[in-house]
Amino acid sequence: MRSHRRPVPAALAVLLLASPAALVRAADPVESHPEWDAAYTAAIRAATTAPVFLTDLVDHLPSSATVPSPLAHHGYVAGAPDRLTYAADIHAYMRALDAASPRVAVFGIGTTEEGREMIAVAVADEATIAALDEYKALLRELADPRRVSEERARELIRRGKPVYYLTGGLHSPETGSPEMLMELAFRLAVEETPSIRSIRENVITLITPVLEVDGRERMVDLWNWRQAEPGRPFPRLTYWGKYVAHDNNRDAIGLSLALTRNLLAAYLEWRPQVLHDLHESVPFLYISSGTGPYNAWLDPLTIGEWQRMAFSEVQALTAKGLPGVWTHGFYDGWAPNYLFWIGMGRNSVGRFYETFGNLVPSTEDRVVRGQSDRAWYRPNPPLPQVRWSLRNNVNFQQSGVLLALADMASRRQGALELFWRLGTRSVAKARTEGPAAYVFPAGQPRRGQLHDLMALLRRHGIEVHVATKAFSVRANWPPATENPEGARAPSTAPSAGTREFPAGSVIVRMDQPFSRLADALLDTQYVRGEEKVYDDTGWTLGHARNLEWNRVADTAVLDVPMLEWTGSEPAGSAMGGAALAIANSADTDLARLRAALPGVRMTVASGPFDSGRAWPADTVIVPLEDATRADVLAAVGRLHLDHAWLSALPVVETHELRVPRVALLHTWLSTQDEGWFRLALEDLGIPYEYLSTQDVAGLGDLRRRYDVILFPPAGGSPQDIVEGLPDGPALPWRRTLLTPNLGVDETDDMRPGLGLDGVRALARFVEEGGLLIAVRDAARFAVTYGLARHVSVVEPENLKARGALVRASVTDPGSPVTAGYGETVPVHFPGGFAFRLGSPDREDRDARRPSGRGGTSDLDVPQGRPYVAVPERPKPAPGEEGFQPPENLPFFYGSRIPRPADRPRPLLSLPGDARQALLSGMLEGADEIAGRALVVDAPRGTGHVLLFACNPMWRGGTQGSYALVTNALFAWDRLHLGRPASP
Repeated sequence: MRSHRRPVPAALAVLLLASPAALVRAADPVESHPEWDAAYTAAIRAATTAPVFLTDLVDHLPSSATVPSPLAHHGYVAGAPDRLTYAADIHAYMRALDAASPRVAVFGIGTTEEGREMIAVAVADEATIAALDEYKALLRELADPRRVSEERARELIRRGKPVYYLTGGLHSPETGSPEMLMELAFRLAVEETPSIRSIRENVITLITPVLEVDGRERMVDLWNWRQAEPGRPFPRLTYWGKYVAHDNNRDAIGLSLALTRNLLAAYLEWRPQVLHDLHESVPFLYISSGTGPYNAWLDPLTIGEWQRMAFSEVQALTAKGLPGVWTHGFYDGWAPNYLFWIGMGRNSVGRFYETFGNLVPSTEDRVVRGQSDRAWYRPNPPLPQVRWSLRNNVNFQQSGVLLALADMASRRQGALELFWRLGTRSVAKARTEGPAAYVFPAGQPRRGQLHDLMALLRRHGIEVHVATKAFSVRANWPPATENPEGARAPSTAPSAGTREFPAGSVIVRMDQPFSRLADALLDTQYVRGEEKVYDDTGWTLGHARNLEWNRVADTAVLDVPMLEWTGSEPAGSAMGGAALAIANSADTDLARLRAALPGVRMTVASGPFDSGRAWPADTVIVPLEDATRADVLAAVGRLHLDHAWLSALPVVETHELRVPRVALLHTWLSTQDEGWFRLALEDLGIPYEYLSTQDVAGLGDLRRRYDVILFPPAGGSPQDIVEGLPDGPALPWRRTLLTPNLGVDETDDMRPGLGLDGVRALARFVEEGGLLIAVRDAARFAVTYGLARHVSVVEPENLKARGALVRASVTDPGSPVTAGYGETVPVHFPGGFAFRLGSPDREDRDARRPSGRGGTSDLDVPQGRPYVAVPERPKPAPGEEGFQPPENLPFFYGSRIPRPADRPRPLLSLPGDARQALLSGMLEGADEIAGRALVVDAPRGTGHVLLFACNPMWRGGTQGSYALVTNALFAWDRLHLGRPASP
């Protein structure tokens, strides 16, 4: 909402920037405060670009004769111009504080994928630090109201101290928070003002200064490179962590990254009441509260506290004279995949700041557009232009955090009471709000994925149980409602009646402390198209894993005899025979088995066979040989597959199931999304070679090296993928003495792309029998540059789809890619496009009737002649869609229609009725792509290009569609099966 005031004239704006002292009081002179560190205080003020960006909380630093300040330890202050500190040096400083002060304690909380340490730093008064184990135990006891009487809870609240957990450095180009957190730890340990003493005495401040440690070291490397190469363009921070960049803040559902698992482990050990993450993006300080839609599974008390804290800090910081402190108008509050949801979903308050970062510690002139406008939620907006420094950023962050800590200190018992109250309401939720439980029936085909999902829930701290007897409950949820598109809301269970569940069914009870997190992960989401959403809108884990699940409101399910699920139950018998038969149900465990036994021969049945049990086509057969029998038995015993031992090899035609030679292709534009594919392959145990697009043209005969090239989302347009970045001085990404932490892959210059020679090399690879799998923007590239022929991209105009789970129809069950699936597959669909098969000029251009008489077309009779009926349009035969010749002079177009064996075939498509597509999230306006293909197999020469408009391997959570990739990998040499032969 823009204001109607006239803009500030440029001359006045410059005057305000040149004379900011007119806006606030002058800072206290250093001489009047002998307890201050004069040199440090002077450096703070010199690095701050104007007094308006200082508060009395941070315009100084106390001195200490025994505890080293950042200046004494590093030789510069936090936020000093042109200085960034490596995570290893930050950790060393925190340990120096620990060694020098009884008010500080440092703990390791795990290591990164590259082996670097992550830490947590506790700061409180001496007595509290000495009794940390007692306070942690007290909070863990308070966290489970089922085991604590109200009288005992009141005693724990009286005795306990809340934990405020601050984290920084999650997004590596956001460089200020690790610097600030060093200074904050020192200030809390040393300063003797009444406010700081109150914080020390009443709060345990816990700090992880750098979450993405690998990325921090790389970012400091790049800054050092820039200082050594002044005036040259800055290399992009292409790799942050080993696998993903910005998406490291989207892993709180899948727990795929080491930093997420380490922070979760620290949370479960300390049970903090607030988890506060520090980010940098918008001016000058955004304090999270969210615009909505708020996550529907959160307790209203959590949302209320979220708002209370934000408005309190906005009010106090504005009163201290800081411009541009605001809330409400940035983040939506919907998705639970953000890192601070580690607290939010577990009865704590999760929150974050966004301050105005420069990415690097240089001082820059910045122009603020849009967010310098006054709005009802931003009545004190940022200045429209500003000279901004890293120290300004430190000042804003630290001032806000100190107010938040002081607020918790003043409400010590209130913070603990809220924590306990949220826990009691979570336990009561099963009977007061519902649902009572989620039930996953025993005996469903994808047992490995069910096991993995339950293991994930357990890793989250969510309790999982197994029914020891068969039971029945009223399956009365969801109710039979109509969605806004007019179709019945998708249901996983009958809307009425009684449902029978066998013994061994998995039950996730909602009468447990983390019930709200479990409910948020397992329930179905719906978001209207007009809502502002920041990220994914649908994530329902049962759909994403392609499992059968039931949302049960009947509280009788809570009385079913059950035991805790441990995941250690045996997967099957240890019997042997001549062979092992394994049902192919598109289960990730089948891919794990094949990858775990690369030297063991496995085949796939081309048709059904009977061995006392009817086995369908695509059953995997493992002949048991003496040399490999023990390995096979051990591998099968570790997995959860539907299998049986055969006394003899079945009489059926088979095809070899071989482990392919895989290259995973990446660009230097972005490695964000391809990292999830690397994680997925490594989780399944599938080996691959990591390959840059820059190297494709120079490798020679790709087909001699690889069977499959997997090209995940590449982070750019087709032209960007081929041409790369604009010409200019080289942008190196390589380990050197100056940049020892750059890695994962290396190049002397990040600018070049695949190049036209690389395109031709990929074309030859496919023509000579290789398989190219291209996902999302890599698929756009493959279509644009003709690698996949007779396919075009459909760009809908009115589609609203934001990270949704949709129901895709299996349109070619005969393809090896769709083996093990039923009639539909849940897939992650971020919107954007689908595929059209056939030549674009085959598209029906005259389907709409022309202007004329009203009513039906039969009434539209031209004047002056008898009525002549328009012939009925012929329907194409199966397999001819998009390739049927025109009705008029069909012989003229014969040379333009490919042979049946050369035509692309759709493997998965959106339903023809778009109202049936949405499973979870946002999907509106999908009529334009209803019936269009989402996965296409396009033959070329003797090979294939497999195109994905959906994303089958997304953020470690879409295991239900992983088999679309793994089936293709293991069937790379038989994708022709099921195709019509050319005459």
